[in-house]
Amino acid sequence: MLDFQKEKQFVSDLMLDILKQKDPLVTKFFQAFMKQDNSSTPAMLTEIMQNHKTLDLIKAFSLYNILLNIIEERFNIKTTKPLEKITQTYNDLIHQGFDSKDIQEVIQNMEFYPVFTAHPTESRRRTFLEAHYAIDQDLYKIFELHDKEPINHIKYRLNLLWQTHLVRSEKLEVLFELDNLLYIIETTIIQSAQKVLEVLENTLEKSLEKSPIQLGSWIGGDRDGNPFVSNELMMQVMKTQHQLIINLYIKKTKQLIRELSISQDFCEISNSLQESIISQKQHLSTISNKLHSKEPFRAKLFLMKQKLKNRLTNINTNWKDDFVYKNSKELIDDINLLIANLPKECTQGLKEFRRLVLLGDFYLLKLDFREHKSVFIEAISEIFCLMGICDNHFPTFEESKKIKILNIALNSQTSLPELLPSLSQNTQNIIDIFLTIKWGKENLSENFLHSFILSMTTDASDLLIILWFIKQTKLWNPGHKAQIAITPLFETINDLKQASNIMQTLHQNPHYSTYLLDCNYTQEIMVGYSDSSKDGGIFASNYNLYNAISNLITLGEKLQTHFHLFHGKGGSVSRGGGTLESALLAAPPKSVNGLLKVTEQGEMISSKYLSPISANFNFANTLSALMKKSCFDAFCTHAITHNKLDMQFCQQSNIHNKQMQKISENSYQKYRELIYETKGFIDYFKASTPIDFIQQLNLGSRPSKRKESTKIEDLRAIPWVFAWTQNRSIIPAWYGLGSGLESIKDTSVLRQYYLESDFFKATIDNISQAFLKVDLEIAKLYNQFVEDDTLKNKIWNSIEKEYKKTMEYILLIRDENVLLDSQQEIRESIFMRKPSVTALNLLQIELIARYKKSSYDKQKLRLMEEIHSTIVGIAQGLRNTG
Repeated sequence: MLDFQKEKQFVSDLMLDILKQKDPLVTKFFQAFMKQDNSSTPAMLTEIMQNHKTLDLIKAFSLYNILLNIIEERFNIKTTKPLEKITQTYNDLIHQGFDSKDIQEVIQNMEFYPVFTAHPTESRRRTFLEAHYAIDQDLYKIFELHDKEPINHIKYRLNLLWQTHLVRSEKLEVLFELDNLLYIIETTIIQSAQKVLEVLENTLEKSLEKSPIQLGSWIGGDRDGNPFVSNELMMQVMKTQHQLIINLYIKKTKQLIRELSISQDFCEISNSLQESIISQKQHLSTISNKLHSKEPFRAKLFLMKQKLKNRLTNINTNWKDDFVYKNSKELIDDINLLIANLPKECTQGLKEFRRLVLLGDFYLLKLDFREHKSVFIEAISEIFCLMGICDNHFPTFEESKKIKILNIALNSQTSLPELLPSLSQNTQNIIDIFLTIKWGKENLSENFLHSFILSMTTDASDLLIILWFIKQTKLWNPGHKAQIAITPLFETINDLKQASNIMQTLHQNPHYSTYLLDCNYTQEIMVGYSDSSKDGGIFASNYNLYNAISNLITLGEKLQTHFHLFHGKGGSVSRGGGTLESALLAAPPKSVNGLLKVTEQGEMISSKYLSPISANFNFANTLSALMKKSCFDAFCTHAITHNKLDMQFCQQSNIHNKQMQKISENSYQKYRELIYETKGFIDYFKASTPIDFIQQLNLGSRPSKRKESTKIEDLRAIPWVFAWTQNRSIIPAWYGLGSGLESIKDTSVLRQYYLESDFFKATIDNISQAFLKVDLEIAKLYNQFVEDDTLKNKIWNSIEKEYKKTMEYILLIRDENVLLDSQQEIRESIFMRKPSVTALNLLQIELIARYKKSSYDKQKLRLMEEIHSTIVGIAQGLRNTG
């Protein structure tokens, strides 16, 4: 049985052993903070800095936080057999009254679609990710296999990390981000996903026809405000992923060639397999023909390997070979042929190969494309002006006039090659986006890219512009299957409110309705959690997201259109983070229906998937929750309430009422009053958080702003949340909630909502976990950097007042004396990091103060490096920071 305190003590002792070998002063300070003895903190900080031990101390606390994270990830998983959760959920659903055939139908059609993004909240370098993985494996051997030998290996790893910079010295490029992701994909994700598929096949007692796990990525496709993502880079990313997955297939064929030494003398093969080999035997070498004349499985696998190799050659050279797999279905057909000719006991390796191909196709990670709508508006304005359709004032026209012009343009086909020489380089690049996508679909896989996401969608015309481009580039031929899913991204509170109206307008448009018909009346819609939270505060964001999704489901039923929702979430609560299972079950009825597409961002990727057991757990847990929610969505109707079903999930509390709306509106007003209506707030934000230092930190490839501006609206949600997390006030995760709750005079109603509404409970619980990480004593120390005393006092008073109000109402609603008293494990997890994070905060504050007083560049550069290291260390301690 796992013992958390024992492992915590083990890593603490391990860290002290390392420190004692390094420096007695650092050891002394580290021990003092671990005992929460802060009496001599200022003097010790001065001594540390005077002896140039600052970086050593920062590294000590940071490495300790990493070790705590590793053991916590192990203990977050309550079982040593996480994959059994799927079978357990299946049996639970049968026990609740669902028919096995109906559940199996759900399993075969459901799809979990994690989209891994390059968002820069993963503060660690790949070096530290690899060490994390290695130490996790060592701890498993020590505490579960009782092998003491790995202790020295952990010490070896920690000593290496001690000599390694916490912060990257170079700017992180997109291909480095891809390298980090592919490391985790290869190390754990592919293996774990395959194991989950095997469990599902065993549950169904038959092979899957498609993978219920679809791996996606934004790396190389997300160019919203990122000038480093070009068409050339996108093509390079596509080729890199293609090469990796094909090489994995080649490696698997080599393994199977060694294993399947079966002779035709002992295993009768079908005419189909015999004819398949004979018709292609000219592609076997003379030696292979001779060696395998009686070993048909090896012969066929040699042919399969050659077709895969030729595919790589065709992509990377001008030389083309017709003996090649045109798509992954052809490869699966060959695997199926081999399986059909073998006894069941001999098919294990081939079935593993089949599951791998179902998962990886010929692209490994399905790429999403994302760009801001303004880019396309400017391009089409230039094109229409050149074509004589309108003048160059198109962006300023009213919406009705824009739609009228676009309808005229969509009535005809335009020869883009003839226009290209007369267009600006920027507009040529826009056209090349669609041509690059078309190349990928024709040469790599038809499915390599599906979603074309339009950031900051506000009008129906935004999507009609994309429709014009995909029609001109033949990615959509009216009357034929559309190759692209035009996906609006609704991000602000107002955009979420307008989502249904925009989709109804598009459904009534003759061109877009034809496009919907060619998409089988399926429309993907992305909803943004982070920007809506930055825009209106945490509760208003959650409420309006719920409302928008409910309205879209209602509209979809009316229009007989399937709205597939794509959830743009982050790791922090203010960006949609929280327990996935509770979020799924709290989602509006019929909003899932078998599909969960969601972004996996930043540090959450390594947290969920770097450890093999964590990856198994997260895949199994997610698919179990998806299975459960999909059954409720599909079969829980009033017509079957007489069945012995657990109907509590089918009869969600109706939150569309005046009381809940009142909470949302009042929290929104309070949030906007501070963030957007307080004169000088942006100055307070820049002074009281380390945002300026975060913007210079080499965390991600893209800039922290979409454009040069001093407006909060133009700052990305990630650095916004990251900065407030660093100074420990974590305002985006809670501010405004207290005032919203206060607007309901009858507090018993709030308690009732918490007990009866899955939505309200999940929202309050998620905010509560983030709220416990708030430390206003630390946050107040950052106020020393705000020069305007009047502004500082005004804003700080608002923060303190709202904090007390929020704490009062959360405790009342959750019926607790202290926050998270009813969730002791989570409470202890947060508090066990408090000493190390507090130490790093105090170091950061002192370093910023010295930086501001510094008068020469060399000293500033040294202090900057130390400040950056504290940022990484605090991020490791608090987790879920962006």
